[in-house]
Amino acid sequence: MDYFKNAKDALNISAKEINEATGTQMCSHWFSSSQWKLPTEKQYQQLQTLFVSKSGQLPKSHSDLTTEYQALHNEYGKLIKEYDELKAEYENLRRPFHVTAEVPYTDVWTFAPVQYYPGKHPCEKPADLLEHIIASSSREGAVVLDAFMGSGSTGKACLALNRKFVGIEMEEEMYTKTINTFKG
Repeated sequence: MDYFKNAKDALNISAKEINEATGTQMCSHWFSSSQWKLPTEKQYQQLQTLFVSKSGQLPKSHSDLTTEYQALHNEYGKLIKEYDELKAEYENLRRPFHVTAEVPYTDVWTFAPVQYYPGKHPCEKPADLLEHIIASSSREGAVVLDAFMGSGSTGKACLALNRKFVGIEMEEEMYTKTINTFKG
């Protein structure tokens, strides 16, 4: 683009002169950055003739320009592909927050508490609540960490939603009991 624009500006050649010399209305496509297009070989020869008549020249051959253009076009294609790959990688690294009709986001979540049963952990969370949190904030196959595993209800929700699970429990007896429920 600069090659054409600088040559035009150096000789003060008008768009009208360029369009008349080539029999086209393509000056804005050849001599500006808007909708840029490489002229055909015939059009380029017409431009060279015009520039020589104004005591100037377009010294590069059309073949050289085509080669240069193709190299730049290929580099641009590689950059676009690299950008798309980096963008996909970035999207996969970001913590998702999926809100759908099935997993709506509001400021208040209402879930029925876990009813008493023999062996119930005192702080056990409802499975629906845990599934809601996990589904809205992780992708399938992701690893979910519960640093206060208790009875393992987060782990059970992860298994139901195709997530991996890492649980930590400080109380050895509760840890052993929970691990045994996953084995059985």
